[in-house]
Amino acid sequence: MERTPPKRERWPAYRMAISACFAAAGIFIMVGLASAAKIPLAAVPFATSIVLVAGAPSSAPASTRAILLGHVICAIVGLCVLKGVGRSDLAMALAVGASVAAMLLANAFHPPAGITPLVVMSVTPEPGWDFLFIPVLTGAFAVIALARAAELALMARADPPPP
Repeated sequence: MERTPPKRERWPAYRMAISACFAAAGIFIMVGLASAAKIPLAAVPFATSIVLVAGAPSSAPASTRAILLGHVICAIVGLCVLKGVGRSDLAMALAVGASVAAMLLANAFHPPAGITPLVVMSVTPEPGWDFLFIPVLTGAFAVIALARAAELALMARADPPPP
């Protein structure tokens, strides 16, 4: 007997437009901040976070706690592995695995932050501890502001409940 997946309702056009605008604005801000800080765009690990918060700002992974702690935890783990073990394929894998465990332990699971230790370990020149402040903390706060704004915009335009 074949099971068919439940049919998902399509989002109304205005919700798609709001989410698309927030995603575009977030990427524009990220590119501008990277340029202003003279950081290569590849060293700014927030594109997937922006997509998540633009499309699902009320989800648990888009919470303020998950975004902030997720990226900070992953950056710290990445820096510790980089400084302690160095760069290698195995070290990168261990950094991501340890990052996932640490986010889950902290109850701050933000899947897009999983790229952060890979960014830490692959950018040149090798980042120092200041990487935690720029781009990680500044980027996390920008994504959090975007998430809360998207959440408000989508709630403000919520469809009325059926009679």
